[in-house]
Amino acid sequence: MEAAQRERVAALLAEEQVAIIVTQGDPWPTATMQAFAETPELELIFIMNDTADKFQNALKNPHVTAYVDAREKGKVETFEISRVVIQGVAREVPRDSAEWERLKAVFLKKDPFEAPFFKYPTLRMIVVAPKRLSYAGADRVIFKAEL
Repeated sequence: MEAAQRERVAALLAEEQVAIIVTQGDPWPTATMQAFAETPELELIFIMNDTADKFQNALKNPHVTAYVDAREKGKVETFEISRVVIQGVAREVPRDSAEWERLKAVFLKKDPFEAPFFKYPTLRMIVVAPKRLSYAGADRVIFKAEL
């Protein structure tokens, strides 16, 4: 992916606080809107309860899709909306590990309203490493990339 393309995706991710994460269940997929954060490598960080369908699905089939858009800033009537679909591989971050603490800080910097959830022992964190993405900008710039 070109640097300018990466910058567009990073900017969209940085300005939005929620994404839709889609996991494959048995037999139905599960799609959930929730808070997320991102790393400079465009990895997506999500937190969820250990019994949530999306978490259990991601453990069984780590291939997930996330969708982020800026419809509140675009023109819905002409579909001039910046959006990205990221397909990636999810993995659980071991609770209370150094990586957990580092990613928790990234997550809470973006989504401080989520802090109360970290007191629950059933909270889990997953990181989605992007493998493919499809971007469409409000300015009609469109591209796909393999990562």
